[in-house]
Amino acid sequence: MSSEPTRVALSVILPVYNAMPWLTVALRDMLKQQLPGGASLEVLAAFDGGDDGSLGFLLALANELGARATDELSTAGGAAPASNPALLQPLRAPETEDHPSFDAAQPGVDQRPLSAAEVAAASRPEHRLRVLRYRDGANRGQGAAMSLALAHARAPLLAQMESDDERRPADAFARMLAALQAQPTWDAVSCQAELVGWPRPGMEQYVAWQNSLLSPEQMAAGRFVEIPALHQTAIFRREAVEEVLATAPILGQS
Repeated sequence: MSSEPTRVALSVILPVYNAMPWLTVALRDMLKQQLPGGASLEVLAAFDGGDDGSLGFLLALANELGARATDELSTAGGAAPASNPALLQPLRAPETEDHPSFDAAQPGVDQRPLSAAEVAAASRPEHRLRVLRYRDGANRGQGAAMSLALAHARAPLLAQMESDDERRPADAFARMLAALQAQPTWDAVSCQAELVGWPRPGMEQYVAWQNSLLSPEQMAAGRFVEIPALHQTAIFRREAVEEVLATAPILGQS
């Protein structure tokens, strides 16, 4: 594995906690993206503890990618909690009800968990994987994991991916980047979302509403109703994110 810095156009933040087997698909869909002009992206997979084999898969993929991957240890610092505060709250739903199932196949969609070799074979040669993890292996929560990844991100543009999400079109980021480039006054651009897994009427209504908001004006008005654009559907200009974070503590690690 190489630790040499690589100039990248887009940093993708990926918090990871007990994410198998969906993690395999999420990583493939990130690393297969084709950016304009053959630009490079980095996936910052921030491992936040867990015991389901997620770390083993990340390290196996890093080994398959060779010089295009790094395994980086971090000492938790700043305002990072010593443990995950969310564990003190009851689950909103059992894990079997809160994630799409690989057993309930969708027509025309291959939902097999992928091997590290398959993900590496699907990845573009210009992209990089950076596995970030705490030295003590503690689970500190999604927010802390995202802050860990953000503190190590190198690109001027930022995206975020959930470890159980998919991004099937290989040109998804390219189309979003083109839209953002065409609108220099925008802080970010988002895309429409599609549910995977079984029907969930409440989420279906929310996604349909979100997908109906197509202009900055509609999104600005919608923020008083619900989140008008899920953060994992967006690409942000780094300076806009840093401007917002400057008003609040950052759970940064070094």
